[in-house]
Amino acid sequence: MIKFNYFTYALMNTITFLPYFLFIVIGNSYNTILNGWFPLIIFYTFKYTGAFLIHSFQTKIKTRELLLGFLILAIVANACGLFAPFSPIWIEVSAFLMGIATSILLPLYTTIQYHEKYFYGRKMKITNYLLALITAIIIVPFVLFTANSTYSSLAFLIYGTALTICYFSIRHMPKYQMSIQSSFKFRIQSFTIFALFTCLIFIIKATRETNIQIFIFLFLIGSLTVVAVLALMMTKIKFRLQISKQIYFFAFVQGMTVNYYLLYGTFYALSQKSIKFMIYGIYLPYGLGIILSLFIGGKIIKQLRHYHPLTVLSIGSMCGLLLTTTPWTMTFGGFLIGFFSSILARKLNRFAYDASKSFKDNSLLLRNRWSKLGSMINQIFLVLFILLFSYINHIPFNQVFLIITGKTNNFKQPMHTGLIITAIIMVLMIGSLFSYGIWRLNHNRVKEQGE
Repeated sequence: MIKFNYFTYALMNTITFLPYFLFIVIGNSYNTILNGWFPLIIFYTFKYTGAFLIHSFQTKIKTRELLLGFLILAIVANACGLFAPFSPIWIEVSAFLMGIATSILLPLYTTIQYHEKYFYGRKMKITNYLLALITAIIIVPFVLFTANSTYSSLAFLIYGTALTICYFSIRHMPKYQMSIQSSFKFRIQSFTIFALFTCLIFIIKATRETNIQIFIFLFLIGSLTVVAVLALMMTKIKFRLQISKQIYFFAFVQGMTVNYYLLYGTFYALSQKSIKFMIYGIYLPYGLGIILSLFIGGKIIKQLRHYHPLTVLSIGSMCGLLLTTTPWTMTFGGFLIGFFSSILARKLNRFAYDASKSFKDNSLLLRNRWSKLGSMINQIFLVLFILLFSYINHIPFNQVFLIITGKTNNFKQPMHTGLIITAIIMVLMIGSLFSYGIWRLNHNRVKEQGE
C-alpha cells in the first residue's frame, strides 16, 4: 500500500511562499532591470495569474499527470536559476516558470490527497503532519540561508533536488480512475482575465518596489480598464456553474480576506513599525493560526455543528478582520484570520470536491482560481484607497510607495491616518460580502426546510 509522503506534503505546502522569499533574497544579487526587483515581480505576477493562463489553453488532462508535469516545470525553473551567475536572464526565466508552476501545484496536490481518501480510504495521520512540519522547519531556513550566502545560486540546486524527490514520490502513486474526455478549447474569458491582471499586478508590484513613478499613472489607467472589462464580462457572458454558487462566492471572499491581511499588514508594518514587526507581528501570528487550525480546527467545527460551518468560519474571519483596524489588536487579528481562513479554504476544497462525481478532478483548480480572483480584486481596491487617501492628506504620489515599503519616514503620521481609514473601508467591504453570504446560506436552509 502506497502511503503519503510527509516530505512531499511539506514541500507542496511551502511552495506558496518559499519561492517568493527565494527571489527576494537572490534577485537583488544580480544586475536586473527595475533596481534588481524584476525576478520577484515576474514571479509574483505569474503566481497569481498563471492559473488563468493554464486554464485558457488547457487540454483536459488528469490531475495526477498535470501535477507531475508542473512539478517538472518547477524543477526546470530551479535548473535555470542555477545559471544565474552567468547571465541575469536565467533568473528571470526561472521566475517566470516558477510563477506559472506554483500557481496551481498546491490545489493539484490537494486533489491527489482527496483522491487517495476517496478511492482507497487513505489519509495522513497526526504523526505525518508533525513530521511534515519538522521537515518544513528544516528545509525553509536551509534554502534561505544558502540563498543569503556567497554561493546563493546553490539554493536553486537544493530546492530543485527536493522537488525532484517529490516528483518520484508522486509517480509511485496509482493512476486514479477518472472519466475525463480528451478535448481542447481556448477559453477567451480566462485569457482575458490573465492578460488584464498580469499587466495590472505587474504595475502594482513594480510601483511598490521601484521609484519609477510612471507606474502609478499606468496603475490608475489599468484599474479603470480592468473594472470596465470585468463589468462587461459579467453582463455579457453566461457562466456555466459546475459547482455550487456558494463555493464560488466564499472562495472569492476568502481570497480577498487573506490578501487584505498580508498586503495591508505588510504596508502598515513597513511604514509605521519595522521589518521586525512585519515578521513577528504580522506573518508569524498568521502562520501560527494556520498551524493550530490543522490540529483543532475540526474539533471547533464539530462543537458548533448546529450551525453551518461556512457561517462559523465567516464570523471568525470577520472578527479577525475587525481586529486589524486598530494597531494594538492587529497581531491577534492576523492569528484569527490565519486560523479561520485556512479552515475555510479546506472546507471549500472539500465541498468543491464532493460537489459532483464527474468534476472531482478539476474542482479544486476552479476553487483556487476564484480565490486568486478575489486576491487580485483586493489588491486593486486596497492600493486605490491608499492612493486616494494619500491625495486627500496631501502626500505626493512619488512618496506614497516609498512610505508603505519602508524606504522613507516622510509623511509618516498622515500615512498612518490614511492606512487606518483604508483598513476600515476594506473590512466593511469584505465583511459585507461575508454577511451577504451568511444571509444567503440561512435563506437557502430555511427554504429547503420549508420544502
